[in-house]
Amino acid sequence: MNKNYKDTLLISNTDFDMKADLKTKEPIMQREWEKLNIYNKKIEANKNKPQFVLHDGPPYANGNIHVGHALNKILKDFIVRWKNYTGFKSPYIMGWDTHGLPIETAVTKSGVDRKSVPPARFRKLCEEYALGQVEIQTEQFKRLGIFSDYDVKYITLTKGYESSQLRLFAKMVEKGLIYRGLKPIYWSPSSESALAEAEIEYKDVRSPSIYVGFPIVNNDEFKDTHIVIWTTTPWTLPSNQLTCVGKDIDYVQVAVEGKNTKYILAKKLLEEVSETIGWENVKVLKEFKGEKLNNIYYQHPWFDDKTAPIFLGDHVSDEAGTGLVHSAGGFGEDDFNIVTANGMEAFVPIDDQGKFNSKINDKRLEGVFYEDANKIIGVELENKGLALKLKFVKHSYPHDWRTKLPIIYRATSQWFVSLDKVKKEIDDVIVKNVKTQPEWAKERLRNIIGDRNDWTISRQRLWGVPIIAFYDKNLEPVFDYKVVNYAVKVLEEKGTNAWFELDADEFLEPENRNKGWTKEKDILDVWFDSGSSNIALEDNFKLARPYDVYLEGTDQYRGWFNSSMINSVVYDGKPAYKELISHGMTNDEQGKKMSKSIGNTIDPLEIANDLGVDILRLWVASADYTDDQKLGKEILKQVSENYRKLRNTLRFLLSNLSDFDSQKNYQNEFKDVDLFALHNLTTVKNKFIASFNDYNFNIALKHLNNYVVNDLSAFYLDFIKDIVYVEGQDSVRRRQVQTVMYEQLWALLDMLKPILIHTVEEAYKNIKNLQLEESIHLLDLREQNFLKDNEFVDKWKTVLKLRDDVNEALEKARNEKIIKKGFEAKITLSLKSEYDYIKQIDDLSQILIVNSIDFDENAKDANNNNVAAVKVELKQGLKCERCWAIFDQLVEDICQRCYDVINT
Repeated sequence: MNKNYKDTLLISNTDFDMKADLKTKEPIMQREWEKLNIYNKKIEANKNKPQFVLHDGPPYANGNIHVGHALNKILKDFIVRWKNYTGFKSPYIMGWDTHGLPIETAVTKSGVDRKSVPPARFRKLCEEYALGQVEIQTEQFKRLGIFSDYDVKYITLTKGYESSQLRLFAKMVEKGLIYRGLKPIYWSPSSESALAEAEIEYKDVRSPSIYVGFPIVNNDEFKDTHIVIWTTTPWTLPSNQLTCVGKDIDYVQVAVEGKNTKYILAKKLLEEVSETIGWENVKVLKEFKGEKLNNIYYQHPWFDDKTAPIFLGDHVSDEAGTGLVHSAGGFGEDDFNIVTANGMEAFVPIDDQGKFNSKINDKRLEGVFYEDANKIIGVELENKGLALKLKFVKHSYPHDWRTKLPIIYRATSQWFVSLDKVKKEIDDVIVKNVKTQPEWAKERLRNIIGDRNDWTISRQRLWGVPIIAFYDKNLEPVFDYKVVNYAVKVLEEKGTNAWFELDADEFLEPENRNKGWTKEKDILDVWFDSGSSNIALEDNFKLARPYDVYLEGTDQYRGWFNSSMINSVVYDGKPAYKELISHGMTNDEQGKKMSKSIGNTIDPLEIANDLGVDILRLWVASADYTDDQKLGKEILKQVSENYRKLRNTLRFLLSNLSDFDSQKNYQNEFKDVDLFALHNLTTVKNKFIASFNDYNFNIALKHLNNYVVNDLSAFYLDFIKDIVYVEGQDSVRRRQVQTVMYEQLWALLDMLKPILIHTVEEAYKNIKNLQLEESIHLLDLREQNFLKDNEFVDKWKTVLKLRDDVNEALEKARNEKIIKKGFEAKITLSLKSEYDYIKQIDDLSQILIVNSIDFDENAKDANNNNVAAVKVELKQGLKCERCWAIFDQLVEDICQRCYDVINT
């Protein structure tokens, strides 16, 4: 009579649910961690260990976090957590960048007019807005599970931070690196402010392209001849001050059919220009070097009563254009240099808003925006017969990264840091002290700093750290270290708002008061702000520089990586960081840049509140962050499937350890298959640790995933089901495999701990018969070293190969309807002679998941690629109603083993 033996099987359970429900559980865990002060307890526990500091680059305090923030912060969190688990004290102080135009704009949009309210009031409103944004972003970073003390942060608007920044500024003054000068710089009409290189981005735009002839005057040799120039900025032509030619470039004078005028241009470009303009039957009249044109004058293209000279210029080439370069000193670096080198003053008739001002002295242009002037100028040149060809070209053009509108080169009086004086020192520091990942990034950083012009640090705004400088009653700058340093000390006490509230005399020593001096109104570049963070962190949090790691997006080579290194080396010769790591940008699933206007953005908080932040963290870990990343619904679906496999593996282990007491030691009684499983555990954990130590998180995760799929699910956890379900609860064999499973569980928890921070906490809390800490995140990695010698490992790799051979034969037998399940199979193995040791392996039928095994010494040898020839038959006999194996005889309706288990 058949009985129901289901209740006699040891099919355990666990409160670690199959359904993760992360969106519900994660916020509860996060509140618990904060309540228990887990971060600070771990830092305190590590207080006597070597310190490792990842310095957080400050995100801008404006708006909700986006997926790029999530990628960045989670990558950092991997490192900080890992270091705290592996023998270091690794404090993580988050920072925020809180000055600058976007905050001014946000306050202005709320109905406040910057120009009509007192400066102190406007700055107060900016401060309140910025701090509000910091609090919003703080809560959002909490939801990502970032390991930090959220009450301890650095904010660039705080008094302590600004004091550090001002001391750095004073140090630069002391070293003679700060100066005021007229130079062409990036100017944003939309922001009405100078910009640094890090504040520009390039976009493809359609611009007018014009070829113009300038008539040569007072020269018999080149009578009735025009020099030909080409420009994509027609609006600069009224500001033309000279034209440059290359001394050794070959030029030609040509006659064109149907034209009374002759033209001069570079010989090499004649064919290209003729085709573009539409010249036919062009005849070369003369050929000569550029030096022949030096000091010849031409009629100004805009002003009929002016002439301008041709000068030699080293920057001229005959690779593009016409070989003659129109130069407007106020609107280009080369133009400015050649104009001033020849004793002229740069002509700048464009105001802060990008409009022509009264300096142009032409009613046709006064008050006209520079882009709108292109049409006016083009029409006038056509009327004069000087416009040879007007067309539009698509090219890359710089834009203001905040307003997304075009910028111009414009000569203005600004404050600069002289970089030429310190570039060599900075480069030496980078070469000797900085490691980068990827390796090519070191050269990129060196080149960007090496190629930089002097740093424009002044901004014509109100919300920021003031530039400490004075002007005498004649408006000449008064700028020496003693004066600046005294003012800095006053501001350290009173705060920077005082600069905008008090008279200049309040910041001057007694001997300099009552002289009619005034204060500088400009503020410091926000990149000077954030680039001072390494110094401010050292001053305010007593964390010694240089810091171990900087990790930001690739856009920061021109930004924070750059300004931080400059400021740090200038300050005291130290690098800002020992290692530089950069990550790519995040795009949609098609590889397109995420944009609100396109509608392809993905909110990381929506992912967290839908799928769970552990899914987002697993995506970050699986990505090669050194390249641009893709993210979308299908990718998240794949990540969720990977998460499900990992969670189910943890659940299987926890379920089958519910009655296990880890205090009892069965390690001396392991069978070889157990030792092999433990060896594999150690191997993968060592690989994972090495990859994580090298910040190769995706490689580490690949090792882990392969282990779970191949070593656990497809091998050890597969064949031991018969043991853990069917054997007696306290049988030695069952406890042996439970001991292995316990070690496997801890290995998985250790490897997943920096990634799936909530899932491992939940799993940890579901380990039975264990004295638990308040959190798994208070624990270091568990020491697990079960490595075996190569001979042992090679033998067991052969067993796995045999398992593959058997599985292939079983699959064929199933397809041929010989068997339905592997446990119904009787197999006969014909082993190659060198593999005879396999016959001695305990529990081989369990390992191969078959009913029984015979060895045929006389059978045909296996194929070269196989360990054995495998013959599969249906096992004849009686089926045990409890374990379902086939036997020659039963005790009633179950096998002897099952009978003994039930009746013991």
